[in-house]
Amino acid sequence: ADAAASTTGVSPVTASFRSETALLMGLAESATTFAERIGEFPITPSMLGFDHRCLTILRCSLSAADPDEGCALLIGSQSHSGVWRLEQVWPCCNVWLPRSARGQRFTLDPREQLAAQRWARERGMQVLGVAHSHPNGSADASPRDRQWGIPGTLALILAGDGDLKGWWLAPDRRAQEVPLEVWDTRCGDRLSEAP
Repeated sequence: ADAAASTTGVSPVTASFRSETALLMGLAESATTFAERIGEFPITPSMLGFDHRCLTILRCSLSAADPDEGCALLIGSQSHSGVWRLEQVWPCCNVWLPRSARGQRFTLDPREQLAAQRWARERGMQVLGVAHSHPNGSADASPRDRQWGIPGTLALILAGDGDLKGWWLAPDRRAQEVPLEVWDTRCGDRLSEAP
């Protein structure tokens, strides 16, 4: 039903091209993510920590796309204890085709992903996952997020009401919530509550 609704009023050739383009972009996204993690065994994060600067950039960049879903890459570091640190938010453009469906779907430009991975690697960091918004929904991982997401990856979801949650997509595609902790860099303290 989604495919039929998204191609209404579009010629079959154009609709087919758009569908194939979206598929290829999704495959490129998977390939670049997996290429970045060759030789690594994904460790489920026990917590994701970040400062107010990252929180502000994340909220502003994801909300700026409203009413479309906003998206960004999460750059930082992992520890063997499972505590991950978000150090940079890399805002991205939602390039989902057709444009009319961007309010419920997103995809990242593979060129942005490669640039972010290169930038992170040069600074001793890595791409930890992706963030996106649900402008008209909750911060929970949707069935579509679980179906289309890449297992063994981290996702942050910002709801239209401002709620922010972290999720880990397990190999069986179950979404497991990851606790978030914001560090108050203004006074050097950690806040124990989620953003």
